[in-house]
Amino acid sequence: MFSKLKPDTKEQLRVQAKEIRKGLDISSVSNDICNRIIDFEAYKEAKTIAGFYPFGNEVDIRQLFQDFSKQWFLPKVVDEDNMVFYSFKPDTGLEKNSLGIYEPSSSEELDPQKAQIIFVPALMVDKNGHRIGYGMGYYDRFLSKLPAACLKIVPIPEELTVEGLPFGKTDMPVDFAITPNNIYKLK
Repeated sequence: MFSKLKPDTKEQLRVQAKEIRKGLDISSVSNDICNRIIDFEAYKEAKTIAGFYPFGNEVDIRQLFQDFSKQWFLPKVVDEDNMVFYSFKPDTGLEKNSLGIYEPSSSEELDPQKAQIIFVPALMVDKNGHRIGYGMGYYDRFLSKLPAACLKIVPIPEELTVEGLPFGKTDMPVDFAITPNNIYKLK
């Protein structure tokens, strides 16, 4: 279900997406999305996965981190332009960064060429794989370093999947959107 929106700017879309998320039961949405991910064949086969720690009322995929058949990595902002993914296990310490996002305290860095799946947070995603994030560009820069075979997946509420979004030349599209009810192949 890709809805049609007509806001003029990414900033207007960010505001609208945050308002929509406020009205959702994110805990239930997150649980349903995680169950759909667990049944997704590409996830079952993957061993090296980059995830994210939820910020605010983002979709929460932390229950997947209990899958010890996977090697998990979480992002850490290393400077104003870049983030790097570091190994994460349930006993890995977490520290809050200047943006209020928890990051792993591990020192084992992910070789981007070995990533098989990356879960990408988003405020909205469209049927062509374009997404609206928070506007800092960290994920777009990191996604550009990944091999084509690495699946880029946005776990997102159905209400935040839309027909089309504005995008620029540095915006990197994703391959799939996983909602509580659907797995969408994008592009």
